[in-house]
Amino acid sequence: MAKLNHNLSMAIALLSSILIAASMVTSEEEFMITIPPEPEPGFYKTIEECIEKMSRECGENIVKAVLEDEDISEQCCVELVRGMGKICHDDLLQFYVSLPQLGFNVTHLNIRGHQVWNICISKTPSKM
Repeated sequence: MAKLNHNLSMAIALLSSILIAASMVTSEEEFMITIPPEPEPGFYKTIEECIEKMSRECGENIVKAVLEDEDISEQCCVELVRGMGKICHDDLLQFYVSLPQLGFNVTHLNIRGHQVWNICISKTPSKM
């Protein structure tokens, strides 16, 4: 039963992350997504843990910054840099790239993800 609850919470976290991204790249048409097999054991668990390190509001702000070049708030940059970290940021980019149904330009996504990280590094105060 504990494994079932864990798998359910992981699926919910992944689904919410996908829905945020999908809502920015799809129209009113029906949208179906297939989550590919894990690229390595435990990858989706890592993604779930990463998602939990950031508020939903800031998660949406960062995703929109990557996908739509939206401005990033200082608070969300702090959550990204100090809370989530570079490894999680890169893993989430890898996850989005693995979803061809979203139709991302992989090169743009990787470049913009790197730019967002650098912007947030510059916006994050050295001490709080």
